[in-house]
Amino acid sequence: MLTEDFIGRIAIVFVLTILVVLSAAPLVFYFQQGTTVSSLAVVTKVASTFLLFLQIVMTIGRLPPKGTARGLEPRVTSVTGSFVVVAAMFLTSALDSEVAQLMALFLIFVGTAGSIFCLYWLGRSFSVMATARRLVTTGPYSMVRHPLYGCEAVFVVGMIISHFSALMLALGGLQFLLQYRRAKIEEAILRETFPEYDEYARRVPMLVPRFFSAPQRRHPKIN
Repeated sequence: MLTEDFIGRIAIVFVLTILVVLSAAPLVFYFQQGTTVSSLAVVTKVASTFLLFLQIVMTIGRLPPKGTARGLEPRVTSVTGSFVVVAAMFLTSALDSEVAQLMALFLIFVGTAGSIFCLYWLGRSFSVMATARRLVTTGPYSMVRHPLYGCEAVFVVGMIISHFSALMLALGGLQFLLQYRRAKIEEAILRETFPEYDEYARRVPMLVPRFFSAPQRRHPKIN
């Protein structure tokens, strides 16, 4: 398990480093050439670059695994679910609509900022593969069991709007399905590794927070 985790760590850091360079390159061009772009676009690009960098840091310093999903399917699901939208960006063209791009940028920024917060809270428990390292149940994880995937979903909706096409819709839908499947796989290994996970899962919803608690039933007194 430890050997596989070490090899996986090197591979993920390598891929994320390439993505950081690709994400940061436009920022260098913007600042050096003085290109006119919206402030929201620059802030969103900075946030996206920082998120990728934070993933590298968390991957390098992550805790040793206590349990991991077995078989090929969980690994393919995790990797594909993580990077299918990145591939979609290169396969589709941005929509020529200022309103659509502004809406997309806003959603991408919200999703990215939320992901940074969740990833920071998840800390050294972060993993691309379905691996149990430490059970995190506080912060955003006290509201839903998979807040990071929820934030990523907002990001993906923004990407779909930005690169709207039949192909982007299909790849975005595939990403949603893969991430849901990935979450279920992670829950299975967490239940297997941490006995307290069942109680946590009964108390905390999977993806949509409960804003209102269900009222407790009052039983009539018997005299």
